[in-house]
Amino acid sequence: MIDTDELDRIYPPPYDDPHQRRLTSKNLAVLWSNLRAAGAPRLILTMVALHPEDELPSIRDAVPEAEITVVRLLASEDVLLERIGRREVGLGLGDQGRRSLEALRFMESGPAGEWLAVETTGRSVAEVAGELLRRAGWPG
Repeated sequence: MIDTDELDRIYPPPYDDPHQRRLTSKNLAVLWSNLRAAGAPRLILTMVALHPEDELPSIRDAVPEAEITVVRLLASEDVLLERIGRREVGLGLGDQGRRSLEALRFMESGPAGEWLAVETTGRSVAEVAGELLRRAGWPG
């Protein structure tokens, strides 16, 4: 599992790649090559993708043989804020909460995409993962 936020953690961002898409794609390609060589059967990326259709081309470039399944994990605003409160500390909490609620509302207002949507409220990580494996048709 790779969190794409960790693939482009640089400040300041490159002047010619302000959203770090190229940097993310290059780092993902190297990591996937190494993971694949070590026998990894699949890659799970975590990311906030407000516009998955904009993100997928660079992922396909980095992992050309990939069969991509986009998954949206669902939770209410209250649950989302509670989870953020457990994870964030200090001054980042307010900012992260505000940005996360804006992203949630944006995604909820958009058209349904071609992705699996899984409710996570009141469920363990193992329960959510098990449902995803079954629905995506992946072996356990």
